[in-house]
Amino acid sequence: MTPARAGSAVGGRISWFWPLNTAGWFGISLVTYFSLSLPYDQFEISYLAHNISQSLVGFALTLPMRWTFRRIWDWPTGPRITVALLVTLASAVAWAVLRLLLFMAMTQEQELWGDFGGWVFPSIFVFLTWGALYHGIKYYQLMMEQREAILALEAEQRQRALQLIQARAQVKDSQLQLLRYQLNPHFLFNTLNSIASLVPAQRADDAKLMLSRLSDFLRFSLDGGDSTLVTLDREIAALNQYLTIEQVRFSDRMTLDFDISRDLEHLMVPNMLLQPLAENAIKYAIASSEEGGTIKISAAMAKSRLVLVIEDSGGADSDDRAEHANAADSGLGIGLSNTKERLRNLYGSDFDLTVVSSVLGGLRFEISIPATQSLQGGAA
Repeated sequence: MTPARAGSAVGGRISWFWPLNTAGWFGISLVTYFSLSLPYDQFEISYLAHNISQSLVGFALTLPMRWTFRRIWDWPTGPRITVALLVTLASAVAWAVLRLLLFMAMTQEQELWGDFGGWVFPSIFVFLTWGALYHGIKYYQLMMEQREAILALEAEQRQRALQLIQARAQVKDSQLQLLRYQLNPHFLFNTLNSIASLVPAQRADDAKLMLSRLSDFLRFSLDGGDSTLVTLDREIAALNQYLTIEQVRFSDRMTLDFDISRDLEHLMVPNMLLQPLAENAIKYAIASSEEGGTIKISAAMAKSRLVLVIEDSGGADSDDRAEHANAADSGLGIGLSNTKERLRNLYGSDFDLTVVSSVLGGLRFEISIPATQSLQGGAA
């Protein structure tokens, strides 16, 4: 016999007490029929009626037992077990007495009290089994409810962690956008100043050419303005557009040298990463030298990392420039700080940015970042 869970359904689930308790007592009737009625040829209606009536009485006695178990569920273990056993034994004795009285009344068999022990011990077994199953099912359901609560809590914690990661990513993206927006106005200001200086120098054609190329560069930049990472070929194309603008300004005083393998063009780099470093090279190596100079841009793989290099031939103040390369209050220092901050936001500590002397005579800016590929086969 299987009693149902104690108490009503928790969390909106159906209470199985009534169907399971009914099935359990119906099972008692079947067991009694096959173990007593059939072996003793008790096929009269009175015996069958007693079989059914004793199960109905047993069902009725389990209702106050269930009520008692629910009332004492939160008691300390010792008193709760004591009360549960006393109630179970009392119910078993009551069922044995009522069964015997009903049997004598329905079958006309009398003087059966001498066999009371044969009635009470099976009753105790039945009700102890009922009580054990009641508590077993109850504990199982409580365990399942706790498991569901833990799973729900873990799911909520994962959701909160995901929201926190998304919030941090949004903050990081905002910081990267802000750093990029600091670069563009600075470059635009310098370019417009250069164009303005060409007009008084009777170089109207050069000024028109710079305006045209500035327009192309800005359009090119805006096309990928929301991209945090772009492919290396797109970054080099943007840098080349910027440098061609500066070539108009310096004419034949600036020599460009690109050493970029086509095998690396699909790798991802931060958008507009190289432009501020090239701008500093122009400012300190080209503009400050009457003879002009050379700017070399190269890229290579080193131990599964992408190494980007911008180096220049230097100028008259190359020694002072090397000494103050990392000074935050210098133009070069601001550009480096800005670039380092962008790299830190994107890669954490997994990057290197070093400034050393170049064999060309000026400075060598070297950036090492993880070599990651475009998911679109090289498309920006």
